[in-house]
Amino acid sequence: MTKKLLLFTDPGIDDSFAIMYALLHPDIDLVGLVIDYGNVSHREALANAAYLLKLADREDIPLIKGAKGPITGIPPLYAHGIHGTEGIGPIKTIHIQPKRVYSFQKVYELISAYGKELTIIAISPLTSLAFAYLDASSNIAEIKETLIMGGAFFVPGNASLVAEANMYNDPQAAKIVSKHGTPLTFFPLNITDHLIIPRSMIHQIANQHKNPFAPIIGPIMDFYSDQYKHIMPGINGAPLHDAFLLCFFINPHFFEGIHRQVFILTEDIAKGQTIADFRPKPKMKSGYPVHRILLKFNYNEIINDFYRVMLNPIF
Repeated sequence: MTKKLLLFTDPGIDDSFAIMYALLHPDIDLVGLVIDYGNVSHREALANAAYLLKLADREDIPLIKGAKGPITGIPPLYAHGIHGTEGIGPIKTIHIQPKRVYSFQKVYELISAYGKELTIIAISPLTSLAFAYLDASSNIAEIKETLIMGGAFFVPGNASLVAEANMYNDPQAAKIVSKHGTPLTFFPLNITDHLIIPRSMIHQIANQHKNPFAPIIGPIMDFYSDQYKHIMPGINGAPLHDAFLLCFFINPHFFEGIHRQVFILTEDIAKGQTIADFRPKPKMKSGYPVHRILLKFNYNEIINDFYRVMLNPIF
């Protein structure tokens, strides 16, 4: 039985691999893509998502209009230096025009259609997701669960000294989601920074020519890996942060986590920092939800799963 997925995304190279994985996996039914800002602008992210769906001949999947910027109105922090001028390395997509873009109301329609069968995975800033939790007409509490790429606990950030990019871009939205969302699972940099796909594996996948993404996989990953050489000297490949939430979606037994309350700081140098009490007997805030934070993983199982899925044709 296939699992229903609604993906909030801002492609972005690692987002693009997450979308590819979802489209190639026979057990994932991707029911919609909510397009946000983040790695690139909303316009660029929309063109990139439309391009990937077109390559896969899956333009039947709804593209849904998400947020164009943070709740506060502060200009977002794009990551063109990591993802390329249009967001997928050397690939030019800005000329791509989606056949149709749905309003955010489509999210509520999909929740009504699938209810507890539906999982939301958020791999972009949490602005759109926060809106869904604050909207009086929202039915988001009816879904199965929400998986979030975000946070950094006791490790350096990638957008600031202490903050991961999705949290940093809209900490107020992240604070809302952490307070109102349940159940949530956080995938922090603690693990995603170490889930590195070797460049050689990507080229093995690209050379198989079994799926419609094969021609672009090599150039995208080469670009991404070259950027990461400056961030992580000596790295052989790059961490595809977002793709591994899709792996967990299908293979949760590859990961281990801990349950804690998660708090988001919003001011000054601590903007976007995620805080949790990791003491053996944590102090609990009354009336505040407890979330799962993933901190351990089976690297070999995850990498092998990624390799197998990326060799699939479109089902």
